[in-house]
Amino acid sequence: MALPVPFAALANQAGQTARSVGFTVAIYVVLALVGLTGLGFLLAAAFMAVAAATNPLVAALILGGALLTVSAIAFAIMVQRAKVRKLEQKQSAANAALVASSISLASTGLKLASRVKNPMFWPAVATIAAGWYLTRNSKE
Repeated sequence: MALPVPFAALANQAGQTARSVGFTVAIYVVLALVGLTGLGFLLAAAFMAVAAATNPLVAALILGGALLTVSAIAFAIMVQRAKVRKLEQKQSAANAALVASSISLASTGLKLASRVKNPMFWPAVATIAAGWYLTRNSKE
């Protein structure tokens, strides 16, 4: 059973996108493997150079210590970024809660205000809102 034309075109586009994404991922995997192989050869060359100047045990200790230092620094950076991201998420949640509570209070106030028949009520609300706005902006 053939698909209707719009669905066939959509299915064809989805297939092309999937093949394109798969091809892109394959390219990145090959590039990563080539890069890691090159890094391995550079480390081997560094080991041979240090071993020629000292002995193999000292060369292994020096390269091992250097690699551990680099990984510890990278780990510390990642932990710090995670803390910053977590703090930003907390601040975003707090801001969302503040907006939600403000909307809730405003809608409650409007419901109460719609029931009031006093002609001086709306000027009083406008005065309070203006005062709130001016004091809020003067602090910044």
